[in-house]
Amino acid sequence: MGAVTDEHMVEHEAAGEEGYDSDSEAFSSVHYVLDSVRKASFYFKAPSLVNDQYNYLLSIVHVDPSARFGPDEEALLTTALKAMARAVSRFDTSCHDSLLSNVFKMRIWFFGVNTRTALLELIITLAAVPDKYLEGCLHMLVSNFVPPDRVLWWLDEPKWVIRKREIHQELHTCLQYIFKYVPLAAFKLSDVLDKDHATAFWLEGCNNSVMQKMIAYVECMLGLQREEIEDVLSATLLSKVINLLSDLDVNITWNDVLQEDQTIGIFDMELEDLDNHCLQFAEEDSKVGFNSNNNSDFVEKLDGLMVVVCEHLKSRQDYDMFMDIFRTSVLKLHKSKFTQFVMFYACSLDPENWGLKFAFDLAEIFFFTSEDPISRMSAVSYLASYLSRAKFMSSSIVASFLTRLVNWCSDYCNPIWERIFNPAAHQIYYSACQAVMYILCFRMRELMDVPTKLPAKSFLFDLPLGSILCNRLDPLKVCLPSIVQEFRQQAKAARLFQASFTIDENAIDSVLSKAFGGTQRLDIFFPFDPYLLKESERFIRPNFVYWSRVKTTYSYCNSEEDDEEDEDEELQDLDAPRISSDPISSFKDHYDDDYNNSDGEGEDVEYSLNKMSITPKQTFNLHMPAKIRPSVNSLYC
Repeated sequence: MGAVTDEHMVEHEAAGEEGYDSDSEAFSSVHYVLDSVRKASFYFKAPSLVNDQYNYLLSIVHVDPSARFGPDEEALLTTALKAMARAVSRFDTSCHDSLLSNVFKMRIWFFGVNTRTALLELIITLAAVPDKYLEGCLHMLVSNFVPPDRVLWWLDEPKWVIRKREIHQELHTCLQYIFKYVPLAAFKLSDVLDKDHATAFWLEGCNNSVMQKMIAYVECMLGLQREEIEDVLSATLLSKVINLLSDLDVNITWNDVLQEDQTIGIFDMELEDLDNHCLQFAEEDSKVGFNSNNNSDFVEKLDGLMVVVCEHLKSRQDYDMFMDIFRTSVLKLHKSKFTQFVMFYACSLDPENWGLKFAFDLAEIFFFTSEDPISRMSAVSYLASYLSRAKFMSSSIVASFLTRLVNWCSDYCNPIWERIFNPAAHQIYYSACQAVMYILCFRMRELMDVPTKLPAKSFLFDLPLGSILCNRLDPLKVCLPSIVQEFRQQAKAARLFQASFTIDENAIDSVLSKAFGGTQRLDIFFPFDPYLLKESERFIRPNFVYWSRVKTTYSYCNSEEDDEEDEDEELQDLDAPRISSDPISSFKDHYDDDYNNSDGEGEDVEYSLNKMSITPKQTFNLHMPAKIRPSVNSLYC
């Protein structure tokens, strides 16, 4: 390796003072400067001319965010970037750290197409150098997912909307080339995404600039996920987006979303304090590392991102990949209030395939005995809420799943003498019973029209409901009182059976239901409760069953008195064979001592509602809806 000679210095002096006269001169000059700096460093000396030319190259590839590039300056930068891409073999991290740092800090949003192309070609070439620049290149590309602050002011303008789409596509193309040349890059990208912007977005306040950054970041991630990339990377990107939504979701309390302008005309609400047990649980379990003083900001951020994700779902997706992410990131996330609606919306786009598969997979999780109890209880809660709320699930499909649940409950409690009344020991059974009653609260009236082999007889009268609900395990005392009360009213009006239900009208919660719900309070977990995010609700509303629109067996929503009388007459004509209450009463009398000797566990500590409730409490907020009744002025009636 020779020393830098005076002859070489003189040869390239003009380029350092007056710029490059041609591309070939630029390439030659950049090669010379990079070699000269490396050689000078090797000999522990840096001639002044070499320093001057290297500094001149640094001044071309600068990162001043306040700088304005004229046409001549941008043309000079484009030429320099092209020359550097051809001289990658001459880069040395120990000698050219300043130049590489400038490259990795560059923002492509400031440049025209030619300059962006030259810069991204340089990044691709650097990334292909073994074991040197890959991570720096990936960080540079990910940092460009988000527009610089200077650009945010104009990002809503049509010109910049188009430019944002073009830049994101260019970033995707660049990453695809890198994945092709460096297979390891797909795995490295996951770590880079974790290190970069996501957490910082959540910690910032919520203003237009922050929202623009977040939306651009997620749009670019989802856009890359839509490209023809490896399935592993595609699943990783989608999973990270779902996790971002979940991080926001668990930081939101119902107080943050139950604003008057959002709920007026939908529900009347009564708020009650959580008891000490729930409050203590909330304080211990809701520590997720974010500043809880800005929860209202989380609502706006989540709302905006849900719009982006729902728009993305309109493109082709892989169900199996999506379901795996749901099971991993959402199924057991019991503080989630909105993230699960991503799956609900995806199913609504393809009811015959996704919609049916989702219900089937939830059922399989529940019926598969090797699954852990929390997963099974969560799955049956999801299944009940989904079948109750999804308009696109037909009555015949709901009837099929309901029959499977009832038959499972019937098999579970037979032979009954082997079962001991202990809510904590039979959590899965009580979850299934509660799911059955919850579905019937929403669907009983329409399920009365689903026939059996006898044309005039509803299939409901063939289900062994009496035996699974009135037995030694007594789910009517353990399941959530609001559901039991509503089910009792509808079953009575439909003359489904005549067994009596004892409800404590003054109780506000069930000690026994807490016992079966466990620490996660799965007894009050109805994941598809009404969706109350303002902007993204439009994706959910058309296919969502609001309680105020449910036709119960005892009344129609906002119907006139005459219509109600007609409905009562119709119900009286139903072929409804009655199940005698005598065997049930005798059965309960037989086990009367078990109920009376349960140390108070068998006491009725339930409360009633005049209307159906959605999730009455959650364990992650100081104030939650304890009772929710449909308003007579409901906008959805």
